[in-house]
Amino acid sequence: MIKFLFSITISITSLISFSQNLNLLSFGSDNALDIMTWNLETFPKAGQNTMDSISKIVLALDMDVIAVQEIDDTSAFSNMMLGINGYDGFARLNYLVGLGFIYKTATVQINDLYEIYTAPQYWNNFPRAPIVMDMNFMNQRYILIVNHLKCCGDGIIDLGNTNDEENRRLEAMNLLKNYIDLHFSNVKTILLGDLNDEITDPLNTNVFSQIINDPAHYSFADSSIAYGTAANWSYPTWPSHLDHLIVSDELFYDLNHGGSFVQTLKPEQYISNGWPSYELLISDHRPVAMKIFPTEVLQTNEIKLPETSLVIFPNPSNGNVNFICSCMEPNLNLSIYTSNGQLVFSEQMSSNTIWNTENVKPGIYFVTLYGNNEIIERKKLLLF
Repeated sequence: MIKFLFSITISITSLISFSQNLNLLSFGSDNALDIMTWNLETFPKAGQNTMDSISKIVLALDMDVIAVQEIDDTSAFSNMMLGINGYDGFARLNYLVGLGFIYKTATVQINDLYEIYTAPQYWNNFPRAPIVMDMNFMNQRYILIVNHLKCCGDGIIDLGNTNDEENRRLEAMNLLKNYIDLHFSNVKTILLGDLNDEITDPLNTNVFSQIINDPAHYSFADSSIAYGTAANWSYPTWPSHLDHLIVSDELFYDLNHGGSFVQTLKPEQYISNGWPSYELLISDHRPVAMKIFPTEVLQTNEIKLPETSLVIFPNPSNGNVNFICSCMEPNLNLSIYTSNGQLVFSEQMSSNTIWNTENVKPGIYFVTLYGNNEIIERKKLLLF
C-alpha cells in the first residue's frame, strides 16, 4: 500500500511539472457574460496539486461565473479562492459532496446566495441541495441555479418508485422547473450543473421531459453539443454528455445573437499526456461554457444588431418549432429546406411563426429568411 501511494504521488508530481500550458487556455471577453459549469470530482482529488491547477485554469479562462460540483472539502475550496486574484467563491457541503460558485468580483454583483429544497422530504430527490445565485451583470439581473442530480440507473423511469434513480432525477427536474416558474418567471434564469442524464433520450424515458415539453419558456443551450460528435461530450469516461445549461425564454434572444455560443472546453489538451493526466489530477468531467452578449450591452455600446434578428426555439426540436423575428423590414419570407435543398416550408414571416413538424422526418434543415428576394439570414435547425 505504501509503495502504491508513493507511486501515485510521484505520478501526480511529474504531471504538475508539465502542466504549465494551462495558462494558454482562454474564453472570457469584455461585454460578454461568460458562464461555465464544472464537476470537479471530489475536489481536491490530488490535494494542493489540484488546487494549483484549477487556480491556473480559472485565471486563464477569465470566466465571470463558474458553477462547481463535487466539492468534497469546503475548507480547501476557501483556501484555493484566497489565491485566485480577482475572484471569490461560495460552497456548501450538504448531505454528500457540495456545490458552489466561483465568480469574478469586478463584473458580478451578488444580490443573494442561498440553498433551496433543503427540507428532509426533498433529500431523496436532491442528494445535493440546489444553490441559487441572484446576481447582477452589467446592471442586468440574472438567476443561476446549480445542482448535481442523482447518478446512475438503468435508463428506464420507474414512476412512483422513490428509489429509482431516473425517477429521482425526473422529480428533481420537475421541482426545479416549478421553482423557476413560481419565483423567476420574468428573470433571465440559467439552471446548470452535472444533471447526470442525457437530453437525447426518448421523451418517454427522458428525465427532462417537462423542460423539453415547454419550448416557449426553456431551452437547452448545450443541445448542439448533446446531439453532436462524442468528441465534444462532457463525460468521456462513459461517453455521454451530462453537464447542461438550461436557459429561460428571457435569454433566448441574447443566446441567438451577437456572437453568443456554448462550448465544451478541453483543459486536458494543455496537460502532458492529455486526458489520463487531467482525470488523475483534476476531474473526470470537462467543463461546459457559455458566452452571452446581452442585448442591453450591445445596444449600450452601439453595436448594431441585425435588422432581422431571427430566433429559433427549441433547436434541436422533437416537436413544433417557433420562429421569432424582431423585424424591421416588411414582407419577409421564411423558407425551410432539407439538407438536399428541398423546400419543405415557406411562409410570410410574422412576429411569431410556427412550423408544425408532426409529419416531418428527423434531420438537419436550413432556415432561410428572405427580403426582396435576397437572403437576409440563414440558420441550421435539427429535428430529432
